[in-house]
Amino acid sequence: SMPSMTLGKDSNIVYIVNDNTSSPPAGTLKRYDIVTGAKVEIVKMANTSISEAQVSADGQWLMFVAQVSGQNKLQLVRMDGQFLQTLYCGAPSQLQWSTNQQLVLFVDSGGIYLLNVTNGTLQLEVSSSGTLSIHSRTWLDNTHAYITAQFPDSPPQGFSIYLLDTSKGPNQTLQNLQVVFDATTSTPFCWDFDSSYDGKNLFVSQCSNPSSIGPGGGPAHGPSVITSRFPLGDSSYTYVFVNQSLAFRAIRAVTSNTLLFLVGNESGDTSQNGLWKVGTDGSNPLRLASTPGSTNSQFNQFTQFPWSNVSRDGSKYVLQIVNYGSTSTTYTLEYGSLSGGSPVVFASISNVQLATVGWTTM
Repeated sequence: SMPSMTLGKDSNIVYIVNDNTSSPPAGTLKRYDIVTGAKVEIVKMANTSISEAQVSADGQWLMFVAQVSGQNKLQLVRMDGQFLQTLYCGAPSQLQWSTNQQLVLFVDSGGIYLLNVTNGTLQLEVSSSGTLSIHSRTWLDNTHAYITAQFPDSPPQGFSIYLLDTSKGPNQTLQNLQVVFDATTSTPFCWDFDSSYDGKNLFVSQCSNPSSIGPGGGPAHGPSVITSRFPLGDSSYTYVFVNQSLAFRAIRAVTSNTLLFLVGNESGDTSQNGLWKVGTDGSNPLRLASTPGSTNSQFNQFTQFPWSNVSRDGSKYVLQIVNYGSTSTTYTLEYGSLSGGSPVVFASISNVQLATVGWTTM
């Protein structure tokens, strides 16, 4: 049941607050209005931990997993806190919600399932075998999604990207899926990928440190590259951006001509660590948020659509920073302009988990 609502004009950042220090512990979905500075609780649940939250393509709905007394529930709530409902019970993780808002991919019991929220049908799309680890990553369009798989004998960073075609029906095998990118042979030290804003390219970031790759890995540093590839799988590629000293840890395509990437050198020069942007043609690289010495800057951990990290008008970004200490962990959320300038911290707390969910307008 998804009755529509009228959204406002102010850009709002939705985020999770999981507070185990309160009595009783509670999980909350909140939104922060960057114009007025107001913080509003969308839904608050006692004795609950919230994860996997994401904003719908139209900005009106939130889907998330609520863990209550060891039971995981896939739930839906409207941005104004109305129409809270449960769609599935089990152990769902890695939710990926299609842009037509009708289909949800998620992992449960090692397999990838497809839930149609319009009629309630559920089917196993791809099953896992043995110790193979499979993950749902992001939709390319409303019938194709990228999934990754790690094989038992590959190094920790050795994942491959596959393209799942949901129109082919249930019970597909990994061996029959299109291989888009094979990282198990090139063994990049750190890598990430994202579909372009229009879905016509696949951007892959890699940092390479062959001398330190081994059973335990090694400290990340440059050189790093961003390449552009055919979205359905092709061995050919073109270089977008190359840097000899920086370690590119993650990448997101957030507008038609802008890529965001995280730099996280663990050795050598760590003064350039933080959030960067670069044009999709490799032009005008610029550091947006500085976290010198820290490799704990993170994009949205649940989904990769542009509105997960960047405002609906494409002008602002949100970044989460997690600093692990010996006795406490500090979570910080900040936003800033894609044009540059100092970011604004809107939430920071120790030992209470904060996580970004995405952008809407209210």
